[in-house]
Amino acid sequence: MIKTVILSMFLPILAGGGLVALCWLLPPLRKWKWLSSVTYGFGLAVAVFASQAAENGIPEFPPTERKQWLGLAAVLAAVFTVYGSLTGHAGKERSWPSTEFFAVLAGAMVACLPFFAQFAGGELQPLFTGTGPADHVAMGLAVTVGFLALDRIVESRPGATLPLVLCITFAGLAPIADAASWITLTFLCAVAAGTSLIAAVAARFGGSPSIGRGGLLAAVVLLVIFSVAGYRQTYGEFPWWTWGLAAAAPLVLLPLEHPLFGKLPAWGGLTLRLVLVAAIVGTAVGIAVQAGSGGDAANDYGGFK
Repeated sequence: MIKTVILSMFLPILAGGGLVALCWLLPPLRKWKWLSSVTYGFGLAVAVFASQAAENGIPEFPPTERKQWLGLAAVLAAVFTVYGSLTGHAGKERSWPSTEFFAVLAGAMVACLPFFAQFAGGELQPLFTGTGPADHVAMGLAVTVGFLALDRIVESRPGATLPLVLCITFAGLAPIADAASWITLTFLCAVAAGTSLIAAVAARFGGSPSIGRGGLLAAVVLLVIFSVAGYRQTYGEFPWWTWGLAAAAPLVLLPLEHPLFGKLPAWGGLTLRLVLVAAIVGTAVGIAVQAGSGGDAANDYGGFK
């Protein structure tokens, strides 16, 4: 068990978090604005992929088991990190293609993942057990809306705020996955949380860099896929909306951008944001943990049949 924890959690966190710390703390690297803006997204992708590979091996494409989509989600996060950065960065947005166009296209790509797998030689299968066309469309919409909604926060809150918020969010999904008895998903959420925590520390001492639109898009994609996978691939005896409540917690930051809250001191504004996010995530975790789970024997983690 100790070896599994080291290989599936601590080493991936060191890999992903170390990448972020290296790029945000070393002066020659952090002066490269494009690299700085995609560092967080790449760190998440590296950490999640390494954890999935350590736990279940290198995922295949097209996948032969549904759980391999979790590792492929990390690859998608890395691709979207570069993709999201094409819209520009804080204070410099390109006039065309617009951010909205990129967001809609990203959502469409997520919704069409089963078709991409079919084109690569696999069978046309839903991503997870029980997901239908409506679920895939909902995933795409969640990616699009989540990215566009939080884009404003990326622009106005560089530094440790978003990494800390995402750390709390991913950390909350971990015990929910554990309550649903899916240890692999628990590790992946914990790894994403640990990488985000290291990113927050690096941002505090690295000149308050932004996670960038690429990093935001990568995080949103992972939150959406992790939540849908956890809901569909397990039989945890708690409400389905618990996953969505935890994953959507960062949206509470939006009303806090009102000028009224701008009068708070910097530490007060940060504390308020973190407390509200933690309260929402904590509510979801409390409901999931209290309700318990159905046990490993009831879960469908394996093949498509």
